[in-house]
Amino acid sequence: MTAILFFAVAFPRPGNCAAFQSQDAPSQNASDAEASAKAPAGTPDARAMYQALNALRPDGAHVYKVHELNLRRDVVSLTFQDGELAFFPPLYGRVTGAVFTGLGHIVATPRDAGERRSLAQFLAVPLLDQGFQTAYLRFTDNTAEEIEKDLVGTGTKPTSDPQFMQGWEDVLHAVNPWHSLRILEDLLSSDSQPYFYAGLGGSSSGAFDVLIDSRREEQVLIGQPRSVNGEEIYNVWASFAATQPPFAREADAVARAFGGFKPLDYRVYTSIGNDLLLTGKTKLHVQSVSAGQRVISLELSRNLSVDGVKLEDGSPLLYFQNEDLNRREIERRGNNSLLVILPAKSEPGKDFSLEVSYHGRVISDAGNSVAFVGERDDWYAHIAGSIYFVPFDLTFHWPKRLTLVATGDEVESHEEGDTKEGHWVSREPFGVAGFNVGEYRMEDSGAASPDIRVYANQQLENSILARLGKGSAVISPYPGLGSSHGNLSLPPQSAPSPSSVLKHLGAELSDSVVFFGKLNGAFPFSHLDVAQIPGSFGQGWPELIYLSTYAYLPAETQREVGLNQASQELAREIMPFHEVVHQWWGNVTAPASYRDIWIEEAMANYQAMLYADARQPGSHRMEKWLERYRAALVTRVAGASETPEEAGPLDLGFRLQSSKDPGAYEAVVYG
Repeated sequence: MTAILFFAVAFPRPGNCAAFQSQDAPSQNASDAEASAKAPAGTPDARAMYQALNALRPDGAHVYKVHELNLRRDVVSLTFQDGELAFFPPLYGRVTGAVFTGLGHIVATPRDAGERRSLAQFLAVPLLDQGFQTAYLRFTDNTAEEIEKDLVGTGTKPTSDPQFMQGWEDVLHAVNPWHSLRILEDLLSSDSQPYFYAGLGGSSSGAFDVLIDSRREEQVLIGQPRSVNGEEIYNVWASFAATQPPFAREADAVARAFGGFKPLDYRVYTSIGNDLLLTGKTKLHVQSVSAGQRVISLELSRNLSVDGVKLEDGSPLLYFQNEDLNRREIERRGNNSLLVILPAKSEPGKDFSLEVSYHGRVISDAGNSVAFVGERDDWYAHIAGSIYFVPFDLTFHWPKRLTLVATGDEVESHEEGDTKEGHWVSREPFGVAGFNVGEYRMEDSGAASPDIRVYANQQLENSILARLGKGSAVISPYPGLGSSHGNLSLPPQSAPSPSSVLKHLGAELSDSVVFFGKLNGAFPFSHLDVAQIPGSFGQGWPELIYLSTYAYLPAETQREVGLNQASQELAREIMPFHEVVHQWWGNVTAPASYRDIWIEEAMANYQAMLYADARQPGSHRMEKWLERYRAALVTRVAGASETPEEAGPLDLGFRLQSSKDPGAYEAVVYG
């Protein structure tokens, strides 16, 4: 699932404009310097267009007094009852925005009962019915023409109002870049996909967003950001398909919605230095599925700086990395977007290759000679928007003192002085690729098929060392989710080695594969590598499981680090086997959208509980686990205004996480 960026901001209010001073706007000088450094010769047009879009400001000399001006977008009706409106000046022949100050009203009633219920969660009524005082509009559809037609029909003439723009300048400087890249996509395309955004301020519910975007799989979105304990959470009030979606539900509909390109295969070259700095390049073999597009949307970790993008003939390409958010926003919440501009518009069915080069820190030192691969999804450049099952070819160079494991079959490895080189390929198409690295000891389970190899560090990371006999730690009851710990250290010799349980853990995992094979069919891959990862969570990639250090600890050590009884049982009975089930549910299948994530997580949890029950006949493990999860669903945690069960149905997916209960997603989707 691709990340979604939202835009609600505090807009100026009549009579109080000077109070809204932006401290987050990017430095224009710095932006210009970066622009010249990134723009290859022959392609300055897209960069110039982007900067011009950022610089757009309404003309205070042409302000229209409007009365009962109406706009309708799908089920959304906007009325500008009384106030002043000014357009952004035309750019490349198109008007792409306007601002309004005065009194307005918005009404929207989703057709779907579930979305009406979602609105009621936040607004107490099953429809959007709000007044507003300010509106920031951006669009690539016919909004400007509609408004102009109304103004001409009523005989409205523009007047000069120098005061109108007071207070808007700082807001526009901060928020224009959030929309510039999306508008740029349509300006560069000969197959424009209409975009309409309204940021509405001065309502009784605070500033909120209304978005109708043909490039989203669910085109209509209404929502609002909220801060919970210093962290931003976006409350999605409603999200649904337009009355007439721009794309039919054919095989390539998602690819078309997310820019019109899909991957055919990936070749990833990665070097890891002694200081764990990663330098790499991804060669993407891509096919266009729609005509007239020039922008390819990729994802790459924000911790990796792009050094260049080029076509297979070596021609450099213009790119934008993380430029749809200002710098403070990137630092605060992160953004892994990378947009690449092609020199010519796409032709359906045509395939081509491009190469992305980058460097940065996605591997950190967790202390006591333990490494942590923090960016397991976005350590290589890949097409954004959906999961695509394609071949992967991975080549690594890394320090000889470390052991590296990766998704796919290792087809070759050798040493070169103080470094190693290895080559992995996927025998079947994968939806994702990953690796793990550490000073590992390995134990082979001895099973013939699949071959299961378990890797563990000889030492404990500092955060767990700090807990030995000193405090408490709780593993989330939802595998796949982590928690942060301190960074104190104790002498390594005082701690047990995680590798001491390798043989026992390997035997359990091998036994579980046989059990799950009876439920899901034969194990889908030739082998399974299970490698330790710092923290309190696990993840299951194809042929590679990232498993929490807690799962490697003997029961006595689990008690010493402060795990309560439930957390100990989670580490022993659920977490490792939940990730094994993901080899089928998650790596052979994948959710069609965010609404289907619950299926693979529920399957993984339920089958792990079945296995726990089968291993301990007469202990009623299934009954006890189900009761724990049931209790979590109906228990309101501190700071939440509702129980997880009240947050909404399973198919809201990530939307279950809201300011009302930030933990509801985990409780509902996993439990």
